[in-house]
Amino acid sequence: MIPVRSSSQGRAGRLARAAWFLASILLCSCVAEVEAIAAEPQATAPTAIAPDGHVFHLELALTPEQQARGYMYRTKVPEDQGMLFVFPASEFHSFWMKNCRVPLDILWLSDELTIVHLEAALPPCRKDPCPGYSPMSKARYVLEIASGEAKKHQLRVGQRIQVSGIDLAIGPSTR
Repeated sequence: MIPVRSSSQGRAGRLARAAWFLASILLCSCVAEVEAIAAEPQATAPTAIAPDGHVFHLELALTPEQQARGYMYRTKVPEDQGMLFVFPASEFHSFWMKNCRVPLDILWLSDELTIVHLEAALPPCRKDPCPGYSPMSKARYVLEIASGEAKKHQLRVGQRIQVSGIDLAIGPSTR
């Protein structure tokens, strides 16, 4: 004798097989999408390259809030890192070391990324009032690096810094 299934058991089986089939298609589709994303070139992290070839991996200070905070409260700035401040226009952008815990070298850069002013080994400000540091020429960008790095890499006024991984006209690249 052949067992007879009720119509509800047959329907449940077909639904379970269809659900399993759809789940396997979705899984294959997701795996293919993840592989495609992994194969795409990733956006390059912003870097500044000194004339001697040294690479500084950059944090960006694009907003007024990021620019106001800068390297405040940091206990260390590694020698291969820096913070690039991107301003909307060339001006006499003044900086101070309030709440900075480490000494810094600060480089003011023109629209063409040429060093127009450099202040080396600026000490942390321990008490108010904190002195301000201003460039002798207008600058569009400011690069803060660990104290001693400017001297180590023989950075001086008139040299050009190369910047990659960011479209300076609009901010971080979204490649």
